[in-house]
Amino acid sequence: METEVRKLPKKTKMYIYILIALGIVSFFLVDSGKAVKATKVLHELGYKDVSDVQVYATQEFLREDINVKGYKYTVKFVDNETAQECKGYILKDFKNNVEKDLLCKKIK
Repeated sequence: METEVRKLPKKTKMYIYILIALGIVSFFLVDSGKAVKATKVLHELGYKDVSDVQVYATQEFLREDINVKGYKYTVKFVDNETAQECKGYILKDFKNNVEKDLLCKKIK
């Protein structure tokens, strides 16, 4: 006995392709949005000429000493002014306080 398999209609295939394309586009938009936000925080920290900003993780945190929420970005970037590659954490809370914990090394 053979089981009869019904093919997917063309409309359904088109809907699937459109959803896949929208998913890919939205992924890249969210990823570039994180990099833009992290770049703004880096500008506030004094890093004016940065490139290759990569955001690995974004976490919301609560500063218990002043009871303010904020965001912590795990980043890697190149500081073009000093020719260094930096990686680590940058923090920005909702009172616009910024902090950093970065390790930088010279680019060869």
